[in-house]
Amino acid sequence: MAVKSKSRTAKKPARSAVVSTPSSDLKSKKRKKKTNLLRLYMEMNKLSSDAVDREVIKRFKVIIDTCEEDITKTNLMSILREPKGVDVSSFDEIFQPYIKHYVFLYKRYKRSN
Repeated sequence: MAVKSKSRTAKKPARSAVVSTPSSDLKSKKRKKKTNLLRLYMEMNKLSSDAVDREVIKRFKVIIDTCEEDITKTNLMSILREPKGVDVSSFDEIFQPYIKHYVFLYKRYKRSN
């Protein structure tokens, strides 16, 4: 009578294929940091003085977090250096109200000082 040798390791069940879901794809993609928009956001925070300003800035932060694109460094510097001379229509439609609000904040700040 032949004796079967028993192995000490048990067979593992076969692994099922991993199904990719949209939420797992989002986690695997690296988020691109929008440094230029975030700098404009910080400058707006410095100039804000009331609750309405803070609410607009909070909405701008949500837009920054959800959008895919960023403004160029050149455009950012033109906004920060000379806000009154900025052509708002040259920016994406989604950013235009917030750039206009920055210009408003800047004018109000200069008037008060």
